[in-house]
Amino acid sequence: MTAVNDLDQKLAEIYFEKVTVNLDAKSTLSPNEFWSSMELIATNNKAVMNFQMKKGV
Repeated sequence: MTAVNDLDQKLAEIYFEKVTVNLDAKSTLSPNEFWSSMELIATNNKAVMNFQMKKGV
């Protein structure tokens, strides 16, 4: 168990000052573009499900 704790401590020291998340990221998509893309994905998923139901998968 001490080996695991030692490893955890070493990893904590390595990543102490690392930035793993970019909180300043800004989306370049407008809300309308986002919802349009979601609608396209939903339509595609619905078509695939209908195809599978007709095919009997």
